[in-house]
Amino acid sequence: TSPQTTILKDVPYVTEINFLHVEEHDQESIVEGVIQVARKMTKQPGFIAVNVLRSTDGSRVCTYVQWESGALLEAAHTSLGQPTYRNLLLNDAKPRLYNVHYTHDVSPDGHSVISKDYQGVIFINEITTIPGPKQYRLLELVVANNEKDSLKTPGYRSANFHRSVDGKRAVNYSLWDTEEHLIQAITTMAGEDVNLE
Repeated sequence: TSPQTTILKDVPYVTEINFLHVEEHDQESIVEGVIQVARKMTKQPGFIAVNVLRSTDGSRVCTYVQWESGALLEAAHTSLGQPTYRNLLLNDAKPRLYNVHYTHDVSPDGHSVISKDYQGVIFINEITTIPGPKQYRLLELVVANNEKDSLKTPGYRSANFHRSVDGKRAVNYSLWDTEEHLIQAITTMAGEDVNLE
């Protein structure tokens, strides 16, 4: 719903990322409902950007929101009343705020942009983490793997790792030229041993 959203590290605003697990036959109607709420949010104080993304297999809807502060974002949700897309969240229904931990993009500008015009493949991966040192260690490892393997993989465009403020999640928003390039990179990384100690 935003013309484009730039993912940047060390910025004063907050990022909220939500995942809705849906039935394939419900995805379209849920996307439309979320977009209606997102359009209302654009008129609230503190708004920077809001994006609604759907998975190609029909099982997920993701919202990627940037706001001036957590307090203003919470006020925006409250002022919209019920229902909002938060009611559709499964598992832990608490929306999560994130900080951008790492960014890398091979474009001339050097930063990733969320845009409806992107013609390649978008990969959004949510990882459950243990709060504290192990969350940071996991992020160190995935960043190191990205720099070791993904950057050298044909078709790689960018990787952006986010860590949740509560320490319980990490999210990678990455861009690839094709699904085949993405699968090649995932296959390579899956064959490597990981030590969180």
